[in-house]
Amino acid sequence: MKRICIAIQLVILSNCLCAQTYEDNQITVTVSDTSKLYERVRQAIIFSNFMIHESSTRDTLITYPEKMYSKSVFVMAKVIIVGNQVKISGAFGLGLENVWGKASWPKAYQEIVYYKGSDTWPELRHIAFKLDGKISYSKIEYP
Repeated sequence: MKRICIAIQLVILSNCLCAQTYEDNQITVTVSDTSKLYERVRQAIIFSNFMIHESSTRDTLITYPEKMYSKSVFVMAKVIIVGNQVKISGAFGLGLENVWGKASWPKAYQEIVYYKGSDTWPELRHIAFKLDGKISYSKIEYP
């Protein structure tokens, strides 16, 4: 009985350590197979309805801002490949709607962070889920 209680506590603790917390702004996916990782990352981004900016380098892929369906919010992603880890972060901007309801390009962007009910965070998670690896979340402080 004591062993079962310890096992349950370890499972709960491990789930808490890798769970999303308020204001996380980076998703890290650790993959076991690094063969053709660059191509797999490109496919994950494209299948998540983003267009890759072609001036991106082999280790950093940046997308064009994409308008979220039925909202005037634009989302862009930055994906960095470091060894067997893929680090995903992003930014969003609010486009003003004109008289006919068409959204215009945002004037400024803000960093995407996790909070309950976020519309933009799931867009980044969608890329992470396509990579099929161990997912962890963190808060990175930018200078």
